[in-house]
Amino acid sequence: MNTKQENRLNMCLAVNLFLLPNLERLASLPNFTTSLNAFQNFIALIQKSIEKQAFDKSGVAKSKQELKQNLALLAGDNARKLYAYALFINDRVLSTEMRIAQSKLEIESDAKLMKSSEGIFNRAALYLNDLTPYGITADSQLLLRNAIDDFTESMPKPRLNNTESKLITRQMAEYFIGAEKWLEQLDALIEILRNSEPDIYNSYQQARKTVDYGTRSNAVRGIIVDANTKIGLKGVTISFVIADEKNLQPALVKKTAAKGGFNIKSLAEGIYQLKLSKIGYVDQVIQSL
Repeated sequence: MNTKQENRLNMCLAVNLFLLPNLERLASLPNFTTSLNAFQNFIALIQKSIEKQAFDKSGVAKSKQELKQNLALLAGDNARKLYAYALFINDRVLSTEMRIAQSKLEIESDAKLMKSSEGIFNRAALYLNDLTPYGITADSQLLLRNAIDDFTESMPKPRLNNTESKLITRQMAEYFIGAEKWLEQLDALIEILRNSEPDIYNSYQQARKTVDYGTRSNAVRGIIVDANTKIGLKGVTISFVIADEKNLQPALVKKTAAKGGFNIKSLAEGIYQLKLSKIGYVDQVIQSL
């Protein structure tokens, strides 16, 4: 639902809220009950569509997002272990291949993450007998294999879900048209009361106004510190990724100042995943900011 539709729905709800306690005074108007029932029915259909669309987006996309995060975590962990092994055996090709930051894996496209994860899995399989001291075993390989397969299986689902979401969007637009039609009928009936019931008429017109709330934004500020020394860290990369979108490119990237502080004056309202990275530190991910 876009902002315009949200504003229209708020207006419809305000009108309905006004009409309900005044039913006795309005029931004598011709076809008022029929018009009101039809209007309320379209409001209910719009609200059900919103609930279904919200569930689909949060359910399917969140499931895929969780699978992607798990795969990036396992692949990144194995890449670090393979990198350490490559340095020990002085294999420059392998060390170059396995020099993969987990933060990079987390923001890669689906296809690139799949390719990187398969490469890490295959390299580990080649040296498996020598990797036990590094924590890569047949069991860890099975975990990574399952994570790759689970994520692969999830990939077509959001595309299928997007088709259904588009259908719901079209239906919702039709429901708004239906609500507008019956709202015009109610407008005409209330107009009859302009002179005889001015208090009802004026209150209805007030409820009938559409208020444009626009797009809300938030200011975000904070300090990133070393967990041990509690000293602010300069140059920490902070990536804000919208949590419920399949596109994992950051919506905003910021770096901390000299004493670890950051200040974002305007960030569009939403639920974000916060990713913190700095050379020499383990990447941190904060969910649902």
